Parts: sequence; C-alpha cells; structure tokens
Amino acid sequence: MKRKGNRKRGSIKRGSQSRRKRRKHAKPRRLLRRSGKGRRKGRKGRKGYRRRLARARTRKRAEKKGFDAVRLRAGNELFKQQLPVGGRIIDWFREIFKLDHDEFLWELYRQILQREPDAAGFQDHKQRLEDGTAKVWIAASLIQSQEAESVFDRGPSGEANTAAHVFQNLFPAAELDFIHAAHVHLLQREPEAERVASYAGALRQGLQRRIWIARLLLSDEAQSLLVGAGAPAPAAPRSSGQYRNIGIFLCFGSQISMDGEGIGRFIVRLSEGLLALDKGYALHVTTTEANFKETSAVFHYLLERYKGRVHIHHSDSMDMINRNVPADVWIVPYIGMALAQYLQKPTIICLHDLVYLHFPELYAGNQTHYQYVHAIAQKITAKAAAVVFDSEFTRRHEGHKFLSLPAHQTTVIRFAAPREEYSAFGVVSEDTIRSKYKLYGPYMVFPSVIRLHKNHERLIDAFHRFRLTEIGAASGLKLVFTDVLANRPRQQEITAALNAIGDPGIRTSIQFLGRIPSGELPSLYKYASGTIVPTLFEGSCPFPILESLLMDTPVAYGRLEVVEEVIADSSSFATFNPRDQLEMADAIARLWLQGKSVVPEQKAALGGILHRNWIDVARDYSAIIDNIAASTP
Repeated sequence: MKRKGNRKRGSIKRGSQSRRKRRKHAKPRRLLRRSGKGRRKGRKGRKGYRRRLARARTRKRAEKKGFDAVRLRAGNELFKQQLPVGGRIIDWFREIFKLDHDEFLWELYRQILQREPDAAGFQDHKQRLEDGTAKVWIAASLIQSQEAESVFDRGPSGEANTAAHVFQNLFPAAELDFIHAAHVHLLQREPEAERVASYAGALRQGLQRRIWIARLLLSDEAQSLLVGAGAPAPAAPRSSGQYRNIGIFLCFGSQISMDGEGIGRFIVRLSEGLLALDKGYALHVTTTEANFKETSAVFHYLLERYKGRVHIHHSDSMDMINRNVPADVWIVPYIGMALAQYLQKPTIICLHDLVYLHFPELYAGNQTHYQYVHAIAQKITAKAAAVVFDSEFTRRHEGHKFLSLPAHQTTVIRFAAPREEYSAFGVVSEDTIRSKYKLYGPYMVFPSVIRLHKNHERLIDAFHRFRLTEIGAASGLKLVFTDVLANRPRQQEITAALNAIGDPGIRTSIQFLGRIPSGELPSLYKYASGTIVPTLFEGSCPFPILESLLMDTPVAYGRLEVVEEVIADSSSFATFNPRDQLEMADAIARLWLQGKSVVPEQKAALGGILHRNWIDVARDYSAIIDNIAASTP
C-alpha cells in the first residue's frame, strides 16, 4: 500500500514536472499564435463569430425585457410612411396613440427625440404604461425632458413628419407666431383672443416653450382631439361678387420700425394709390398691439386725408382678426409675417425677394432664422390667391425656382417713383437740412438701412480711394449714410473699412446720420451732389435710383440684372461692378465731374418707369382683386 501510495505521489510529481516542461516548450508557440502571422490566420471567422454571438446575446436580453428592436424597427418603417409631411402634430399623434405599447413608444421617441429608444428608457416607459399611465402623459414627459430641449433648439433636422422637426422650425419664431402655430398644430385652431397676451407674457418672462407645449398637449381639448376625428375644417369664405374692403396685413411677430423702412414706405404708397382710385375702396390696416402706435404714425397722413376710409385695427389674436376685420381680400406686404398663414379670406402676397437664398455665404451666420422665414414663405405662398413680384428676375428665381409656384399664380407689378408721397412731403429748406445734419459742403448719399448685402464697406473703401486722388482731394466731398452703425449687420467689416482710413479729414467726411424722417428724405436727395447705389442685390430696380432722379439728383449704381430690366441704356450713368472698389471709385469720380448736367439723359433712359405713379401700381393690384372676386365661389 505504501509503495502504491509513493508511486502515486511520484507520478503526480512527475506529471507536474511534465506539464511544466510542456508549458515551457509550448509558450513560444502560443505567443506565436497570439501575434503575427499565426494570429492573422482565421481572424475573420473568429471576429464574425464573436459579432454573431454578441448580437444573439443582445437580442436575447432585449426579448427578455420586451424590446424586440428588429421587429419594432421594421414595423416602424411601414408606419411612418402613413404620416404625411406637412401634416399637423395632433393628426400624427392621433394615429400614434392607436398603436400598442411597444410600437407607440418606438414611434414616440422618433417623434420627439429623433432617435430609437434606449433599453432602459423603453422599459421604464413601458412599465408606466402597463401600470395605467395614459399615453398623453408619457408624450408630455418626453417633451418636457432636457433632451427634448436640446433637440428642439437645434436647426431643422431629421425626418420632416415628426413633431421635433416642426418644433425645430417654430422655436426661432417670435412669441405670437409660436403661440399661434402651436395652437394650430395641437388644437387645430387659433388661440382665444383673451389668452394670447397671457401666453406671450409667460413666455417672455421665462416659461420654457417645451413646458408650455406639454401643457397644451395635456389640455382637455387636445386629449379629446387625440381620441376623436379632429376638428371640422372652417367654412370657405364666400364672395359678395365685388370686393370693396381691402385688408392691409401688418401683423409682424415682434415690434418693428416701419418709418423709413422699405416695407413701410411701399405699403403706404400702395395704400394711397388704392384710395385714389375710383373704386370706393375702404382700407382696413391691421396690426398687433406692439406695433399699433408705429402703424398709426405711419398711416397718419392717410387717416387725415381719407377720413372714414382708412381704419386701423389692432389685435394679437388671429381668431379676433378673422372674426372682426371686415376685409374681403388681404394684401400681405412682407413674406415673413407668419401670422398671415391663418387668414381666412383670399390673400395677395407681395414677395419682394428672398435675398438669403442668393447669398448663402453672407446669411449663413443666422441660418436658423432664414430657414424659418423660408418655411413661412412656402406656407404663405402655397395658399395665396396671387403672388406679386417686383421684377421678372424675382418671379423667375424666387417664384419659380425657389418656391416652385405655378406661373398662373404669379405676376409682376413694378414699383413707381414716389411722386405723390414726395409732393405731399414738400421740400425742406437747404439751410435747415444742412444745419440739422451738419452737411456743410458737397455730399453724396446712399439712403439705405444697413443690410448684409447692401455693400457699405466696399463703398467706404471706394470713397476713400477717390478722396486720395487729386480730384477727390480737391472736391471736399462727404459720403452720407442714413443709418447708425452700432449693432448693425456687417458692423465689424464696416468698422474695419473706416479704420483703414489714415487721413482724419477723410475719415470724418463719412457720416452716419441715423434714420431720418421720411418727410426729410426728398430734401436730402435734392441737395446732394449725387446718389450712389452699391448694393449687391435688389428685388427690383432700386428705389434710390427713382427717388434721386425724381429730385433731379444724378445717380451711380452697381450693374445688376434686375436694373437692366428697367434701364436698357446705361451710357449716361456712372455704373460699376459692385464687388470692384476700383470701378466704384472711378464711378464716384465720374458722377462728381458730370454733376447734374446728366440728369435729363438719365431720366430719359428710365423711360416710362419714372412717369409711372402709385395709382398705376394700385390699378394693377385692383385688377388682381377683381379677378379673385370673380373666381371665388
């Protein structure tokens, strides 16, 4: 027994030694298999096996938790095709709420967070549903999450038939625009007039928009729509056969200044032309509470002259406007007024330009805002009875290329020189103008607010170059702008152009007057030695060309396709490439040397456009109004 035991211990010992020897001799071979050629051999097969094993384990865990991603993903691809792009959120949610718990959660994550659910979040929400929590509360909790805030705050992304995409488009909007759009998407109606002010106030005071949206979704009205068939469509407006009450829609989403702005001057001139026709029109100018004072001031002259035919309405509620303003047809002078999409009577949309599409490099810094404006432009023009352009250039690009509008929906109505307006303003004495604005000596003017495409910095550089020449130095000429520089677009570039001027005399000869009253603008033109229009883009023949020549002041302008529609023969004008400062400086010199002697030739080159007045413009709009009245059932 002892020997047997000894042999066992010895065999164990020998076995251990044998194993140690084997390990010792085998080590290099094992290392070789783990690295180098030995490892590369058969790698794909092992990796593929590991991936398959990992997927199988993931599926097993998901199925154990009630989370079959493959099945849900495939089912969701079919479901989301049923949700049309351009629909309303409440209509999408009504269909989503009909799904079973798993499919509902999968689609809800896509709708609000633009992603597939994580396993933990999915299981948590599913457990809440199984415990009796209503689906609308699950949706509201996702909308109120911090993740939803980050999704809604970024630019439009993801699939267009999701609530997140809609909110991404709406979050840059002003409070009034946002409130109305959210109501239409979630309640299929405009907000009550008595609640708009309190909603807007709460949002301005810091109530987060996603929280307000969630509250709206949890309202009894929204919940009844989720289980019902939806609100009935509003009845189509009926025509009396002849339109006499013209609505002028000026409901900007935020407070603005219209005096001196292009849109303000345009709509006042058009309104005066409509009132001067023998049609007996009554104008119903409608604005928001924030802009009531400004609108009243801008229309003061017409209110006094046409007593009883001009009415100013003000409300922040589109429901109130649609019910109480007796307009047969609306003229909407600016494409970015989002509230115009809720007008119930036929609309005539004035589309002056979509400049941000022509210069994406200039407007890229505020891309989210212009994406919002473009979305509004698409909605407003799609439902318009007519869309009016100021030139063939903008009808071709903005109307047909960018918005894909049918030809029969579009028309061109050219502007006119402001004869009637300037006649009413009269002329302020030269001493008064020069003394008020310290314009002693000769000056040239570029009357425009500062915009990204207005090209102020190149004009400053060109003027500097001109003043450095012998002729320029002797001229003592000043360059005058009608805006302030502080907090304006391109302020940095304009400031750099000013700082590049080493001569303090030349530097102080460039003046920013600020926005001057409209009544003083004709006189500013009249006493100027010339008007320079360096803009990179205009939707029509630039207003300053017509205004300046109306006051017998010569013009130099940048060569643009839209100007060539009106001025076929430019030989009497000092023209230039607006991107070339040397050409611009030469044009300033030519304008200075020619003086006012070329005014008769320049007026003749404009042909009939300079003799066109705003009654002619109004007559063209009146023809559209009559056509709409005749075609409305």
